[in-house]
Amino acid sequence: MKRNTSAAKAIVCTVVLWTIPLLLAAQRSVPKLEDLPRRAIDTLDTDDSNIKIVIFTNNTWCYYYPDLNERMDREVYREHWVNDRVFAYTDIQLKELPPVIDLQLIDQYGDFHAPAIGKVFSKYGTRGRRRHQGVDIPLSVGEPIYAAFNGKVRYARYNTGGYGNLVIIRHENGLETWYAHLTRCNVAQDDYVTAGTVIGFCGNTGRSRGAHLHFEMRYCDQAFDPEHLIDFSTGDLRYQTFALDRSFFSIYSRASETLEEEDDYDESLLAVHSPDGELTSEDILENIESTTQAAIKQEQAKTDPLYHTIRRGDYLGKIARQYGTTVKRLCQLNNISEDAIIREGRKLRVR
Repeated sequence: MKRNTSAAKAIVCTVVLWTIPLLLAAQRSVPKLEDLPRRAIDTLDTDDSNIKIVIFTNNTWCYYYPDLNERMDREVYREHWVNDRVFAYTDIQLKELPPVIDLQLIDQYGDFHAPAIGKVFSKYGTRGRRRHQGVDIPLSVGEPIYAAFNGKVRYARYNTGGYGNLVIIRHENGLETWYAHLTRCNVAQDDYVTAGTVIGFCGNTGRSRGAHLHFEMRYCDQAFDPEHLIDFSTGDLRYQTFALDRSFFSIYSRASETLEEEDDYDESLLAVHSPDGELTSEDILENIESTTQAAIKQEQAKTDPLYHTIRRGDYLGKIARQYGTTVKRLCQLNNISEDAIIREGRKLRVR
């Protein structure tokens, strides 16, 4: 009887030991849905005849542009299109731009992806006599940097003017985003990219002290504070459409009224507007003079009344943000209540 019991136990142990590897192998052999081969199984139409949706076997999808060549040949990607220098609009002056530029940032076919997420260490604005025309976000070397919107790469190379490895992407609304000090570029000039494409990796190239992303937003070469549009601490886009006022191109026009006084470790940008992006002593002297004169004019302008012509879609909160004031102050200046109806075409005092 004891021999039979021992034999039975031995058989059970043998079966268990034999089946465990099979069970483990079976568990390992069942792939996750997203790990399955990605093969297209269907194509769906959209409201835009130039854009389709491709459905894949692993339960994912993406937009497909059958007419990509035609899309890349649009006027915005032909006019003032240069690959060998950073500034493309040297023949257009700031005063020639419209007072307000309406930018459609995203729609159902064009998404947004934060270029990087983190605390803005050095903000847009002045640093004594220096201009800092973007924002700096400290990151680790090698962290991926993403395209903010769909667009076409205009510039992707090492820049000797201080930017280091630099990628410039022009978007369909005319906006350009600049990504500087990359350890290397992951795209080439004339590539078409979508929001979220890895266009490079964080580095410390060019005139830089420590690994970080220097990020700029420009329209017709004119820089404005990227924090008007992006909350870098969360990676969120603040608006789907944005009224870019010409006054925002001033180095004194910041999204935040509080300017951090900490030393800025990016010494690359001293208002270099020479065609080749090189910094010269003449550039610095001209910049010092123009910055001083601009500061004087700004102080003088603070005492002069300023009026805003109400446009369709305007409301007190929007106008207050545009001019860096509050709804309460607007109501005081115009002797109206906060729930007053403002009519298109009328003038509203904002200062």
